[in-house]
Amino acid sequence: MLIYSDENLEVIHRPGSSAYLLVTFNEMEMQANGSRFWGQRFCEKADIAALGFISRRPNWFPAASVVKAASAAASILRTASERILYGHSQGGYAALRYRRRFNATVAIAFCPQLSIDPTSVPFDNRFTRHHVPDLHANMPIAADQTAGRAYIFYDPFHAVDRRHAERIATLQRDTRLIPVHMTGHGTVRAFTGTTRALSLIEACRADDTPGLRILARSARVDAPMRPYQIAVMAIARHPAWADRLHRRFGSGFSPVERVNFLYHRANRHIRDGELSVARDKLAEVVALRPGDPGFAWRLQELESRMARAL
Repeated sequence: MLIYSDENLEVIHRPGSSAYLLVTFNEMEMQANGSRFWGQRFCEKADIAALGFISRRPNWFPAASVVKAASAAASILRTASERILYGHSQGGYAALRYRRRFNATVAIAFCPQLSIDPTSVPFDNRFTRHHVPDLHANMPIAADQTAGRAYIFYDPFHAVDRRHAERIATLQRDTRLIPVHMTGHGTVRAFTGTTRALSLIEACRADDTPGLRILARSARVDAPMRPYQIAVMAIARHPAWADRLHRRFGSGFSPVERVNFLYHRANRHIRDGELSVARDKLAEVVALRPGDPGFAWRLQELESRMARAL
């Protein structure tokens, strides 16, 4: 049932039989449509009571809207003996940013950002195009927003995500860092499936850090993005090995993973002076993503460089 809506987000309430209320926040690829929320299928399968916060666009859940939405959901929140906040990327940010606002028992965040304000995170420009100064005043996660315990799941090999996670953990007390190697920015995907997701939530409820680390090790082995992450990591030092991995597992890469691998591999070919091979790979990238001007510009730049060398 839709219980709140404004220009920035919607909130949907799903009653359930769980001993806790799961408050979910979506990642940026999902947008509100009046009837769905992030994690809905999981909550339906496990009959979990949920409040789903869904952004209308990639907006990192502006505080003014969240405050109003929390007020609209006050009676639901008040009757829940446990409130577990759960989100990935922009949703992970919200799960940590609003711990105190929701008086969270537990916050579970996958690959969260400290902020998308470029003045606060000059090391990360992935999402700064979504930063709106008037909408995101006082945006960075802060120490006085703490409540309950928090768990941050991230890939320590993803340098930018690791930096966010470590900075957040130094700011917010009772925050545990749980590494999930070779999952990139898609760490949450390693915990898909009702049984595994329920195990994760129960381990967080019990503050079972050793159990969480065991679960993380198991999840990363089965993670669908693992072959891609290993292949991309190998490009820098072992490009031939990266090519072998791509030949073996590339058919299983998602469209985004395929584009990213080819683009990074092309850049390595350029560094190695193998310009014609790089051009072929960039041409393939452009064919896969014809509407992306950045890839088209990179191919044009390389072709101009090759023409000048003739």
